[in-house]
Amino acid sequence: MNMDVNHPHHEPRLHISRDALLHNARLIRRQLAPGTKICAVVKANAYGHGADIVVDTLCNFACDGIPTPAVDMLAAGSLGEAMALPESSLPVLVLRTVENVYIGPARAIIEQAIQSNRILTVGTGSAADDIARIAMSLHRRAMIHVMIDSGMTRCGCDIAHLPQLLERIESHSSLKLFSIGTHLATSDAADDDFVIEQAARFRNATSDFVAKSTRGPLRTVANSGGVFFYPQAHFDLVRPGISLYGIDPTCGPNMQRPLQPVAKWTAPIISILNAPAGATIGYGRTWKSPRDTRVGLVPVGYADGYLRCLGNRASMIVHGQAVPVVGRVSMDLTTIDLHDVPATQVGDEVTVMDNDPMSAASIYALAEIAETIPYELFTRIGPRVKRMAVQRVATESAENTEIKH
Repeated sequence: MNMDVNHPHHEPRLHISRDALLHNARLIRRQLAPGTKICAVVKANAYGHGADIVVDTLCNFACDGIPTPAVDMLAAGSLGEAMALPESSLPVLVLRTVENVYIGPARAIIEQAIQSNRILTVGTGSAADDIARIAMSLHRRAMIHVMIDSGMTRCGCDIAHLPQLLERIESHSSLKLFSIGTHLATSDAADDDFVIEQAARFRNATSDFVAKSTRGPLRTVANSGGVFFYPQAHFDLVRPGISLYGIDPTCGPNMQRPLQPVAKWTAPIISILNAPAGATIGYGRTWKSPRDTRVGLVPVGYADGYLRCLGNRASMIVHGQAVPVVGRVSMDLTTIDLHDVPATQVGDEVTVMDNDPMSAASIYALAEIAETIPYELFTRIGPRVKRMAVQRVATESAENTEIKH
């Protein structure tokens, strides 16, 4: 069912399946002990999927017995992202640590965040002091998350300084410690000793404080890899990101974890040109037709996040069959060889990125060609590609996935 009936069908679209999103939330929930909470990471426009659609689905839709809301919290990457999320009843955690906010332009958005009960992350005592002063001036109590550096060496409080930071936060009546967390560096691989070491460091650093607290803060460590591979890292709250969108934490398809990709990118063929044998296609004339063929023009390019490096290497799906991308991907357009799908006409739909994990046009296949990870490809999909909520997205099944350029 199309949830955006006003969007014209002759433009590129990213179909976002509500059913798949809720299926993945249910699958994640099944990995957890009863009472363990889920914080859905919706930073970077919900990993490119459209934060409005994702938050609306997780908060307001039910599927196959999933409660509403399907998750317990949301997490945004920055203050700006957190304030731009649609209204919901769920707590919102701001993942980026706050620093130097008492004086300067950051104060205004900090005030908005406190008034909206956003949970602010700190890693230093000075940041906690600044937030406390702002909260006091607003006659409000600010919710605080403490980030610990347990070995990733990127951000957060050094474990050795954690007791002093926690004591400083507790000394401010205008602050409430909501949660304590850390981030895993290598959880995309199962049985990694460093993940186990990080979880142990975190547990040792926080156990005494939590035990002494009458209403102890939530502890959160596990990301998507931690959810599926490291139950000792689950603690009170997990923070799945990529797995929520149907991508395996290993960045490769895995039938043991039947996650369902949430997004499918389609576009129309806007023109078909006859290309005789020997004709060259696109900038730099990088592809020469080996025989008479027809070339379809697809209105997506690297300005939309379809990477330039996919030219002459990637595939799209037309009428259920994989066809090669030929010539260079340009800023606004990509060309495909239609020789093997002769019935194709202008206006026919092309699958640019398939939601079938085994497809020649899957996010896994495109990421492998581009020598990157699905995270990057999703977050590069630009605003010209309209996000559309659907209940369920049909999966393409390419009859022929062997592509010869």
